[in-house]
Amino acid sequence: MSDQNIPAVADETTPPPPSDVPQASNNTLRSSALPLIIALLALGLTIGLAVTAYFTWHQVQQLAGEQVGIESGVSERIQPMRTSLDAVNRALEQEKQRLEARIAQLGEDQQSVGRRLNVLAALMGRSERGWTLAEVEYLLRIANQRLQLQRDLNTARQALEAADGRLRELADPHYLNVREQIAQDLDAIGAVPVVDIEGLSAKLSAALQNIDGLPVAGTHYEPVAHTEAAGLDAETTAKSIDELTALVWSSLSELFRLREHDKPVGPMLPPDREYFLRENLRLQLAAASLALLRNDEAQYSAALQTAVQWLGSYFDNAGTGVQKLTAELEQLAQVNISPALPDVSASLRLLRQQIQLSEQQALLPVVPEKAPVEEQKTDTRVDKSQAAGQAQ
Repeated sequence: MSDQNIPAVADETTPPPPSDVPQASNNTLRSSALPLIIALLALGLTIGLAVTAYFTWHQVQQLAGEQVGIESGVSERIQPMRTSLDAVNRALEQEKQRLEARIAQLGEDQQSVGRRLNVLAALMGRSERGWTLAEVEYLLRIANQRLQLQRDLNTARQALEAADGRLRELADPHYLNVREQIAQDLDAIGAVPVVDIEGLSAKLSAALQNIDGLPVAGTHYEPVAHTEAAGLDAETTAKSIDELTALVWSSLSELFRLREHDKPVGPMLPPDREYFLRENLRLQLAAASLALLRNDEAQYSAALQTAVQWLGSYFDNAGTGVQKLTAELEQLAQVNISPALPDVSASLRLLRQQIQLSEQQALLPVVPEKAPVEEQKTDTRVDKSQAAGQAQ
């Protein structure tokens, strides 16, 4: 048993076999060289970084020097251009100020010219609106003149309708009252009875042609028939003194005869006076025709009444021609050739009042327009001072 335990002790104190010693030393060497390698690598890396940083810094310095040189060269080259550009800017600023002053002056001149043109247009009526209103005024004046002076209803109606059409084309609500008055005037003209001037003139012309065929009273003598009491013939011879006395009395009674009439008897007219009577009647009818054309109611009625009186006094009323002409002239005398005409001047007065009011309204804003011009001058001066301060 002791022998067996001794080898075991010997095994613990004896060195390891030779094959295990190199392996342990290699492990020791490896563990001690690793930090060295790492240190060497770090040193090399540091040296490389230092060299790289040096070269980089050197390159940066070189580039900075080149940049400074370039900037200085560029500055030297730009300085003349900058100087000339400043001079150009100053010249442009002065030119700008001069142009602004000129534009402001032109604006004032334009406003002044505009005001003058507006005044001239309002006073002279040169605008299209002014011409239209002037045309309407002319048409209304024509309607009044033709109606009042010449009693021409047709022309007056046409003039009023034309004036209303021009106002309708103008389409201005300020003149609606004028159009309403024109409508009332047209209704008033339509209510006037129309006189057939042509028909009446034709009837008077026909009466003038029939005058020569009218019989004149007193131009033909008709002896009175003998009465039985007159007794004897003019060729009867007296056989006794009684018959002689009766014959003398019969002859004397034929020379002087008294008749009773309900009207005074006029003398028999000679042929020359018959001619003048017909001519006078013809003149009366011609005067009636002239008065008809002139719308002279008094002269027309007086001439026809005179003609009727002459027909009854100097012409034979037993004839059908005289009776027919008398009845016709009496009928013509009853025609009112000059009916009452309406007053159509109200539309003209309204138009003139509205035109005058429009002209006054157009002239009122002329004076207050100077205030904005002065404000514009002040604003322009402020802008100029601000621009001069920025330039400095």
